Formats: sequence, structure tokens, C-alpha cells
Amino acid sequence: MARYNNTPIFQRTYILTLAVYQAAGNFKREYKYTLGEKLKMLCSGMLDLIVVINTSMNKTKPLEELGYKLETLRIHLRLAFDLKIISRGMLAVLNKQIEEIGKQIGGWQKWAANK
Repeated sequence: MARYNNTPIFQRTYILTLAVYQAAGNFKREYKYTLGEKLKMLCSGMLDLIVVINTSMNKTKPLEELGYKLETLRIHLRLAFDLKIISRGMLAVLNKQIEEIGKQIGGWQKWAANK
């Protein structure tokens, strides 16, 4: 089995996942079990996809799915901000991590296309 846990994209996504779990733990009850769970499931799904991508021969489709999940996460974080569940500072920190992961996905897609 390939070593996924040492890859920069896995490490960044793991850190993002930890931050989202911590933030969701502070959500009001009204949002904790709806939006909070959605955010956590998106992050967990991204970690799962990274493992799949790292071990699969055809990386194109799962990489696209990873990109979709990342964009969906960004949208739901914006929703959390607009509902005043997370602060502007927290949104900025999380979006910076999302940008870095997006760049790594793009690089991985270019590499997979050339292979």
C-alpha cells in the first residue's frame, strides 16, 4: 500500500480537518448537527479520497471529485460565516488552507495527465 500520510496534500487536508472539527464543536446547537456535520463529512471524505487517489492507477476521476468536495467545503464555510457561526479570521485561515490544497490538487492533476 502506498504511503499517503507523508504527502503534503494529506498533511494539509488533515490539518484543515482538525480545524474544521474544532470549529464545528463550537457551533450553536442549531447548526452543530446540520452544517457542522456537513463540514466534518466533507473533510473526512477528502481524506478518504486522498488515500484512494494515492493507491489508484487512474487518478483523474477521484481528483475531480476531490476538487468538487473542496469547493463545496469552501461554499459551506462561507455559509457558516454569513450565518455568523465562524469569524472572519477563522474563515480567512480556513480559506488559506483550502487554497493551498487546491494548488496541490492542480499539480497532482497535471502530473496525472502527463503520466
